[in-house]
Amino acid sequence: MKRLFIALVVFIGMGACKDMSKGLQQTITGKMNEILVVTEKTIWNGAVGDTIRAFFGQDVDGLPQAEPVFDMLNLPPEHFDKNVKNHRNVMEIKISSAVDSAVVEYYDSPWAKTQRLIRIKVRNQDEFFKLFNENKRTFMGIYAKAERERLVSIYRRSADQSIYQLFKKKYHILLSAPSGYYVNKDTTGFVWFSSETAQDSKGVMFFTEEYEHESQFNEIVIIERVNEMLEKFIPGPLDGNTREIDTPEGKQKVKIRSFMAIDKEVPYSVIPYKYNGHYAVLLRGLWTVTNDFMAGPFVLNVVLDETAGRVIYMMGYVYKPNEEKRNMMQQVEAVMNTMVFDFQDENDKK
Repeated sequence: MKRLFIALVVFIGMGACKDMSKGLQQTITGKMNEILVVTEKTIWNGAVGDTIRAFFGQDVDGLPQAEPVFDMLNLPPEHFDKNVKNHRNVMEIKISSAVDSAVVEYYDSPWAKTQRLIRIKVRNQDEFFKLFNENKRTFMGIYAKAERERLVSIYRRSADQSIYQLFKKKYHILLSAPSGYYVNKDTTGFVWFSSETAQDSKGVMFFTEEYEHESQFNEIVIIERVNEMLEKFIPGPLDGNTREIDTPEGKQKVKIRSFMAIDKEVPYSVIPYKYNGHYAVLLRGLWTVTNDFMAGPFVLNVVLDETAGRVIYMMGYVYKPNEEKRNMMQQVEAVMNTMVFDFQDENDKK
């Protein structure tokens, strides 16, 4: 199954979406990264359902194990009532000879705040397959963008003020991390903050450098630069410990050197794009710890701040051994996506 790259690069405008809401709206329901497909069971259990599940269920890029981009649910139209109409992501499919012509309709917040509804009406399955294949990446982009924006909005409203003020005052950057994140390291030009539990860890590393040449956005240069900073500032749990090794002179004790690094031995993805209008490169792959068994997924955002003449590096990571990591990675990315550096102080309400 092919992997799909869904991240900061998908920005689908919702201006054409219809707003069916009136008055006060309710809160969305459903789990993160879940799509409710409203269509007949005979359709869902056939070729149409297979096509939808294959596309939305393809593997997320950059995770160590297979996890689907979206989880899919099905509900027949007759059961799609007020008790379930607030689901966060809805796709309605009607295949009937009574349909006048094939059409796709997009709705923004029809029954609940931040809800996304895509309605597909066709006369037969052939029309469905044609229409779906022509628009499926737009469908994916709408749902992915909605999930990202929901988290970003929540984090901006509930930002930890110590982290927020650190980035604003020291780096002229607005960055919102929710409560539960703590600064582990704040040194000259480098910040590392994370959220830790007994079961997992997720965090963000940040540093900047002066922009001198476009070669700084070459993927090899980026990885070498990031690994240099990780070796310097993010030691592994065993760093500094001693162990015995065999030498021609006998057993000798040596100090273990252990630190976090981007794993260059496994495939990683690289894509240039625009972050809020600024040139950027996004990398996804796996990180590791030298001389240890720790590893996990990372996402690295490298952005050009033309006004300040600097390159901004922000790397998010997750550590959760033998467990699913998709949602945790999206939470880390959402923190990274709150970043704003081209703002005016007088317009900042914080």
